[in-house]
Amino acid sequence: MSNSKRVLGLALAVLSANATAELPHNSILSRYGMTPDELPKPAVIDTQAPVEEKSRFHIEPEQPWATIRIGDGKRPEVTGNISIDNSVQQEYDRCQKLRAEMLKRGDRYVVCDTSVPGMP
Repeated sequence: MSNSKRVLGLALAVLSANATAELPHNSILSRYGMTPDELPKPAVIDTQAPVEEKSRFHIEPEQPWATIRIGDGKRPEVTGNISIDNSVQQEYDRCQKLRAEMLKRGDRYVVCDTSVPGMP
């Protein structure tokens, strides 16, 4: 740092010390001969509850974009073809046995109806 910057910094420090020494140490109120009790009281402000405005729009809760159905034990539909009906019934019975076994073990849940999940 150069000598001129040091001298300037020292001069500023001395001037600021003198300025702070001249400031009074008591309250500004005592300078003017007042006490805090003589100050005016703040104005009382009436607070009112906000008025609830009626909405122009009818807002409903958000609906899910997909609904998931878990098999509720519906029997398979009858098509009229004995071979198809028998094979679908056997598959349904096998699935019900597997489902009961998995529920007993606490494994994943198996859906036994032929519906597509998410479709009503």
